[in-house]
Amino acid sequence: MDSYSSCPICTSNNSVKLWSASCSEQASHFLSPLQDRKRYEILKEHITYLQKSPYISIKKCLDCDFIYSFPYCAGDKKFYDLIFSKTNKYPQERWEFEKSIELISKSRYKNPRILEIGSGDGAFLKKLIHNKLTLKSCITSIEYSEYGKSKIKSLGINCLSIDIKDNKEKLPYKKYDFICLFQVLEHLDSLNQLITILKSLLSRKGKIIIAVPNEKIIDFNESNGALLDMPPNHVGRWSKSSFKKLCEINKLKLIDNHIEPFSLKKFLLMFFSYRFLRKSQDNNSIAAFIKYRINKNLVWILTRLFIIIDFLCSPLILLKILILGKSLGGETQLSIISMNN
Repeated sequence: MDSYSSCPICTSNNSVKLWSASCSEQASHFLSPLQDRKRYEILKEHITYLQKSPYISIKKCLDCDFIYSFPYCAGDKKFYDLIFSKTNKYPQERWEFEKSIELISKSRYKNPRILEIGSGDGAFLKKLIHNKLTLKSCITSIEYSEYGKSKIKSLGINCLSIDIKDNKEKLPYKKYDFICLFQVLEHLDSLNQLITILKSLLSRKGKIIIAVPNEKIIDFNESNGALLDMPPNHVGRWSKSSFKKLCEINKLKLIDNHIEPFSLKKFLLMFFSYRFLRKSQDNNSIAAFIKYRINKNLVWILTRLFIIIDFLCSPLILLKILILGKSLGGETQLSIISMNN
């Protein structure tokens, strides 16, 4: 048990440490020194500055099941500028987009007011427009990346680069019928402050739609040699229990919590790709040699060859996947939250 850090959701000190990493390990997770030594050193220094600590611990609250980083400190704009390229691609098709479109289309609102926080390049907003679920003037987007903002504004949608916790008065509407956060909440700290703001923006019968990674998949990955869920990119790991506690504390109602259906093909591709990336973080590994030291024209074919050999040499892991797959589900979980009317 660990009594030196409190849970960001329920403030309990009843926790257990799952694993820890140094700032060097954190930095190399996002950017290999073999790729760009100078940028890697800047990233390492910035992570140390953010956390005010030379290492990070991952803790699990034994009262609400929330898994969080300690120190509990989210990445800032400089962190993301360092780890992402300007050509970073956003997924255009996601399971949670379709589920959310279905939910909004079944609602009784005519031209609902919709706020999306962290819109990427507007992939979900395009679907709202394509399905004619509301007017463009009723949609508000919050996005920081210059690339994303330009794409969203080209759709004719109001896009703001604000911290909603400090600048909600800059939003065009005081209330929204749907507030969407897709793959955003796991990146954020100051949770209860954020939820208080979202509550104040939600219409009386409105819904908060939150998509986050499926914690069971993350646990399987980490336990079987695939990528760690590394802070300060992701600082919180959610489950149905932790969503329930968040709602209970903030006087909200968890209406539903869906897990994306399991797909063996998608899982195998994701898992063994993440195994390759985890191995490539060791600078002396064959995976690192393939990824960073050989002719770029050979990287594509040798990476896939490495993944295929790893797959063929891992019968016990494959057996685990076949047995546990359906109980794990897919990569995403979707929670629907409303006011506790």
